[in-house]
Amino acid sequence: LQFKTKNGHCDVPVRDSEQGKSRLGNWVKTQRNKKRKNTLKKRRVDLLEQAGLEWKMYNDWEAMFALLLEFKRNNGHCNVLQYHIEQGKRLGYWVNNQRFK
Repeated sequence: LQFKTKNGHCDVPVRDSEQGKSRLGNWVKTQRNKKRKNTLKKRRVDLLEQAGLEWKMYNDWEAMFALLLEFKRNNGHCNVLQYHIEQGKRLGYWVNNQRFK
């Protein structure tokens, strides 16, 4: 919850741009994987959802695309750094992921 209070979201990056690997980010990734495999206890699912954790990182393609267009309007390009956060969303990860689809 400290991360959410500081950053306004629960999308913890697996890698911290300042410190390298993020233990919290790896933990969140593990929770998402357990939920996807149906091995995460319901109580934990409920608590994480109450905290604001989104299970699917990019569940709204159109919303992420709109953020990309806004980024382009503000910066004049679409070269979003991988770890860039835009309005609490991991736009950099999303853009990087689109490049490989």
